[in-house]
Amino acid sequence: MISIKPQNLTGGTRPALLGLSSAALFAASAVGYRGAILALHQTSYVLGATFSLAAGLSFQTMLLSGWLLLFDRKTLLALMRLWRPSLLAGFAGATASQFWFLAFALATAASVRTLALVEVFFAQAVTRFVFRQKTSLHEAVGIVALLAGAVLIVWFNPKS
Repeated sequence: MISIKPQNLTGGTRPALLGLSSAALFAASAVGYRGAILALHQTSYVLGATFSLAAGLSFQTMLLSGWLLLFDRKTLLALMRLWRPSLLAGFAGATASQFWFLAFALATAASVRTLALVEVFFAQAVTRFVFRQKTSLHEAVGIVALLAGAVLIVWFNPKS
């Protein structure tokens, strides 16, 4: 709801299906990563989270590199030439992922993702106070829907 522009609402069901399938796969990956962390039975949650993250990132890197090698060598070569400028962004992304995995090691995937909805409010605050853009009614309805979903998850999941 938040990201859809009103002029794009007549696009049929394809955008909605893409969004819902992306969300479902994202949820499955969060649950899968938490399951992987717990399946390691490590005495240290940090070790379990870090190992699972390293394995996941390695697998993703191999998959994407293979895809680019087969279907888009030009992009792969460009990425290899530009490795230095991407170090800071890569380090920041890996650090953020480490914190996500630590959270998955300590709490249910639903609890972690529900808490992560706070990023929507931060994004809206930046939009409002840094970029001086007003929140549209359409965006406000989407934010209220997110908030309602988060409240429902917390309300019906008392163990989190």
